[in-house]
Amino acid sequence: MKNFFSIGETAKINRISIQALRHYDKIGLLKPSFINEDSGYRYYSVDQFIIIDIIKLALNFGVPLKDLKETLLTENILEFSEKIKKYNELMEEKIHLLLKAKRRFSKASQVVEYSLNAVQKQKPYQRMIEERLIVKLKNQEDVQNFEVNSRLVELSSQETHMEFDFESGYIIDGATFLGDMEENFTSAYMVVTNGELSKQSFLSQDYVIDHFPKGEYVCITYNKHNKQERFQLMKLYLIDNNIRNINTIIVTELFDDFADQSNELQIYLHS
Repeated sequence: MKNFFSIGETAKINRISIQALRHYDKIGLLKPSFINEDSGYRYYSVDQFIIIDIIKLALNFGVPLKDLKETLLTENILEFSEKIKKYNELMEEKIHLLLKAKRRFSKASQVVEYSLNAVQKQKPYQRMIEERLIVKLKNQEDVQNFEVNSRLVELSSQETHMEFDFESGYIIDGATFLGDMEENFTSAYMVVTNGELSKQSFLSQDYVIDHFPKGEYVCITYNKHNKQERFQLMKLYLIDNNIRNINTIIVTELFDDFADQSNELQIYLHS
């Protein structure tokens, strides 16, 4: 079995550049196992391949070469083990952040796709919506400031591992809407997920944790140009289907257009 490999062979086997190996040699991070005195060629042993693997992994997760050098040069195996454990913890943390970012990008993509499809519908439609955990305002007077304040809530909620679920909007007074077809906002909300409900210290006295029930909702999309027309269509739908006892009416913001954003009116029917 061949035990020593030239710098070119080592680079090819380990999928690393020759320039990188020369740099690691120069800074004392990874010296060749021996150098041929006549040719000056560098040779690496099979045993050093695991060191190359550690270097590549560490670099992928942002471990500085200086710290890595100190770890690899330590002669105390217990100290080496402890430092490797710390690198592993760092990797776990970064993996967690990457998975979180992946979830958020995936959710954002789903929300945009749903929004673009929903605005194509010009009449009321029914759909099943899962239970939603929400942070909402206590006082109706604070609704106008919710857009700014909700960002502060989102940042603070990281203490409880809550994540903004790319849905926010307003809660409407049912009597006013059914009578006058007007949006009388009684509160504003944002949907959150993955939270620890036992840790709600981030919430000020202005906000409470609540939920929207799972169930069947009748919905219609609208924007500032067709709002009254769509509201009348919803009113006719409710009359034609003899829908009277309404407790929950929600307006959620859609992600269909940056300049002319639409909304989805959601009226809870039953579980």
